[in-house]
Amino acid sequence: MEVNKQVFQKAEQVFIKNRREEINYQAGFQCRFTGSEKRQYELHITGATLYRVYLNGNFLFYGPARAPHGYLRADNVRLKVKAGENVLCVEVAGYNCPSFGTMNHFSFLQAEIFENGKSICHTGRDFKAISLNGLREQKVYRYSYQRAFSEVWYLDNESILTNWKETDFEGEAICVHTYEEEIIPRGYANPDFWVEDFGDPVMQGRFEWAGELAVYRSRHFVPNEVSIVCYPLSEIKHDVLTRIRGKYLPDGDSDMTKNRYRLYDYGQVNTGFIKANLTAEEDSEVYIAFSEKPAGRTGFEMEDLISVIKYELKKSKRPYDLEAFEAYSMRYVIVLVIKGKIKVNRMELREYSYPLSHNTILIVQDEKLMRIFEAARETFRQNTLDCFMDCPGRERGGWLCDSYFTSQAEQIFAGKGQIEEQFLKNFTMAKEFPGIPEGLLPDNYPGELLQVIPQWIMWYILELEEYLKRHADNKEIFRGLCYQFLEYLQDYKCENRLLKKLEGWNFIEWSEANQYVEKADISYPTNMLYARVLESIGRLYGDEGLCREAEELKEQIIRCAFDGKLFCDGAVWNGTAYVNMQEISEACQYYAVFCGIAGEEDGRFQQFYKWILDILGYRRKKQEGYPEIAYSNLFIGMTLRFECLHRLGRYEQLLEEMKEYYLHMADTTNTLWEHDSPVASLNHGLSSVAGALIIKALTGLVDIDEAEGIITVDESVPDTAEYQISIGLNQGKLIVTGRDRKRTVTVYGPYNVRYRQIKKMSGSK
Repeated sequence: MEVNKQVFQKAEQVFIKNRREEINYQAGFQCRFTGSEKRQYELHITGATLYRVYLNGNFLFYGPARAPHGYLRADNVRLKVKAGENVLCVEVAGYNCPSFGTMNHFSFLQAEIFENGKSICHTGRDFKAISLNGLREQKVYRYSYQRAFSEVWYLDNESILTNWKETDFEGEAICVHTYEEEIIPRGYANPDFWVEDFGDPVMQGRFEWAGELAVYRSRHFVPNEVSIVCYPLSEIKHDVLTRIRGKYLPDGDSDMTKNRYRLYDYGQVNTGFIKANLTAEEDSEVYIAFSEKPAGRTGFEMEDLISVIKYELKKSKRPYDLEAFEAYSMRYVIVLVIKGKIKVNRMELREYSYPLSHNTILIVQDEKLMRIFEAARETFRQNTLDCFMDCPGRERGGWLCDSYFTSQAEQIFAGKGQIEEQFLKNFTMAKEFPGIPEGLLPDNYPGELLQVIPQWIMWYILELEEYLKRHADNKEIFRGLCYQFLEYLQDYKCENRLLKKLEGWNFIEWSEANQYVEKADISYPTNMLYARVLESIGRLYGDEGLCREAEELKEQIIRCAFDGKLFCDGAVWNGTAYVNMQEISEACQYYAVFCGIAGEEDGRFQQFYKWILDILGYRRKKQEGYPEIAYSNLFIGMTLRFECLHRLGRYEQLLEEMKEYYLHMADTTNTLWEHDSPVASLNHGLSSVAGALIIKALTGLVDIDEAEGIITVDESVPDTAEYQISIGLNQGKLIVTGRDRKRTVTVYGPYNVRYRQIKKMSGSK
């Protein structure tokens, strides 16, 4: 591959000789150069799998941004040098391991330093390398099924290895490699790396272990499964990391000796790199455990995560300034001494978050709405870096479907659509999707644990139509992808034009509804999505045939699935015909509204909408009403409900239901969750759409079409709330105020405001 002159002039792709294919290998690279305070310096850098950059012993940057197959994204980082000798160090983790959040690429570093635009140092000539495998344990469990390896560190302040960033060591042999990927710019704003203090511990005392330490035999840590790369259990020495179980016995004593702990509470869930400044008064073994949930009476329940960083520290008068190499999501951190004696000098978190999150300013008298809005903002910025992530802890994966909702939050919190553009184009740019049949897309990308959820490809197309309103772009880039998917689906059509069960993991939502979709030979929610996909592609590309097919499919779904009151979830083949199942889910009803199956003005659905507006919802679940209808969950049934309430003009109801649903999340973690109860992720990107829905429901805002320069607003004034909202637009600003039962809309820039009457759907309430 020729050097990309826009990013690199001379830098070569290098790694320690014979190590680039090793699993979980840690390496350090160092470059010394002379600087002048009167000149400008910049580092251009890319590599695999992850790297952390230091200048003169101080943290500088972390990367790279992920890219689709066939590409590498390079970072440009300004260097604030000192006069005289400067030391640039790059720590590289080469995982050689498929995961949801990183690409599986042979380990390498490519870096070049520029002075006033001229190359002065580059890999292949000026960087020397050191193996850090004696510093970070290589043979450990994976952190989770979805991510790479957990962290175990051995540190000795007297050793060159521990002090490699400030020592002029003798370098190891380096080999130059040539890769075929095209190097492209990062394409995203550089992250925020603010350092925040955890403050004083909220609890300290003695930890009483619960018997023998059980080895956690999860499928997530077993090698030789499809795509699961890790070390055999027989080679892993740190079984203790799989679960910390026992009793926390607070006593207020600050002594940190064997089996004693300190618990820190950040006050909310946040994402980043855990920093600890510790003094080892004896040779010590220390665990730093973390969780989004508080420690229970029996310790941290880690589910399928190895949420522990282990440090073995040699006695030293000089403190150890520790920092996790990987980013994690947490509210609580426990420092636990397994042996020895330490002094905890300081606990901090280096944030790793998206810098663009204050595009919209909301001032509203309703304190509950304000707390939910701020929690949505926090959730957005922690789940947005180089794609829309589902969660920044367990997976850090870029999921379709989730992105449909997070992209709405981006328009409110960040503007511009910078992340969404790259996220969607990653799928069109990719040179390949290994193992994915032609015409399909992986459900989570860029990443390497590639699988297919066929419904998620449908969500990609639905998002695409909305994206082309938010962002003026060439829709022809996406034409082939859309029509290839439709062609693929032709083989799955039944005689009645409905799609039968598709290949891959069929998914509707995290509730009983997904048991129904797996059981069904024909899934009606899947076909509802398909009808809307046909409609979307038809509108995008002026294909009237697809629009007619969509209308015909909608009528077929009504004939087959609707009983005059609700839609059933599916049908099964009895050997001679498709027969409807008895199961009915709440989620299926929301799909019917969202996908335009149950027309709001169609007289056939009067009773249906009374169920939607007056009976279904979170309150029914809490009261355990009508249990024969499977309750919906946040992901994604309840989120669809809120979208539907907005579409139906039920703004007051939407705001009240959102407060009832999200407030306990905002109050507990200042983030919004994956489920409506505190299980799994308590920091889930798609839930940031709540911020956009609050803005829309308060103002009656229907749509901001940046491509056409049209802002659509409902003519009716929602409720009597008093508020002021300022939203940054690509070429201006939108300000909406509500006061004395009157709404005022002011727009700056080349935009037209259109008012239209949204017929408010009426229930019995």
